[in-house]
Amino acid sequence: MTRDATLRLEDFIQAVQSQLDNAQAAMAIKARNLNLPLTFAIKDINLDLRAHVEFADSEIRIRPAAAGEKEASVFHLVFTAITRPAIEENAIALADDPDDQPLDELEAELTSEERKRLEWAGVRTVKQLQDARERGAVHTIGRVTNLPVERLRKALERASEPLVQRVEPVRPELDASPGAPPLIRVTGRNLVRGNMLPQVKIGRRPVSILKSSPNELLLAPGDDQWAGELAVEAAPLLGTAMSFDLSAFAPQDRPIEPIAAPAIGIAAIPPVETRQ
Repeated sequence: MTRDATLRLEDFIQAVQSQLDNAQAAMAIKARNLNLPLTFAIKDINLDLRAHVEFADSEIRIRPAAAGEKEASVFHLVFTAITRPAIEENAIALADDPDDQPLDELEAELTSEERKRLEWAGVRTVKQLQDARERGAVHTIGRVTNLPVERLRKALERASEPLVQRVEPVRPELDASPGAPPLIRVTGRNLVRGNMLPQVKIGRRPVSILKSSPNELLLAPGDDQWAGELAVEAAPLLGTAMSFDLSAFAPQDRPIEPIAAPAIGIAAIPPVETRQ
C-alpha cells in the first residue's frame, strides 16, 4: 500500500478477520490429517494500528502512518473468539423478502449522504421506511437523522408508486371448467395498497380481477383485451400504465369444420352388346 492510499476501516477489519479464519482453518486441517489429540488455536489478538483518519462520504477511512510520523491516531483493536450463534444473534438480519427494495432505489429523492444517515438509524430498505410511516415514526426518524420530514414523505410517495414489471399469459387453474380461457398475470410492486382493491383497465375498459396481492394480479380479460394499454390504479391518483401485446395468446373461436360425406363409389357399367 502506498503512503497516500486509504481504505475504509471496516474493510481493514474484514481483511484481518478473513486471514485469521484462514489460519484457523489450516490448523483444523492439520489436526485432522495428523490425528492430533491436542493442538493450538487462536483466541485473542491485540493489534495497535497507527493511522491517519479521514472522513469522506459518511465513511471513516484510514491511511497507515509511515515510520517516524508522530501526528497519527492509534487504533487499539482486540480480536477475540465468538461462536456462530452469538454472531447471528447480534448481526443485522438480512431481508427475507426478495422483492424488498434497497434504499438505493430512492437515489432520485435522497442523496447518498441522506441514505447513509437512514442506515445509521436502522432503516436499510424501502419496506422498513414504509413500516416507519405506518407506525407514525417518520418525524422521529427525521429528527434523529436531521433529514427534513417533507423529503422523507416525498421519498415514501415515490417508493409507494405502483410499478408493472411483467405481463404474461397463464393457464387456468386445475379446478377450472373444461375449455376455460387463459388468464393474464401481472407482476410488479405496490399493485395493491392496504385493503383497497385496485382498479385495472385494459384499453380503457375494466377487467375482472381474480386474485390480487402487492406483487401480483391475476386477470380474466375479455376476448378483445389481450393487447393495448394496461392501467393499474392502486389508490386514487396513484397508478401506472404499460403497453403490452399478447394477442397471439388470445382465445379464438374455432371454425366448425364441415363433416365430410362418405364417398359413394360408382361402378363402371359394361357396354351392352347388341346382335343384329
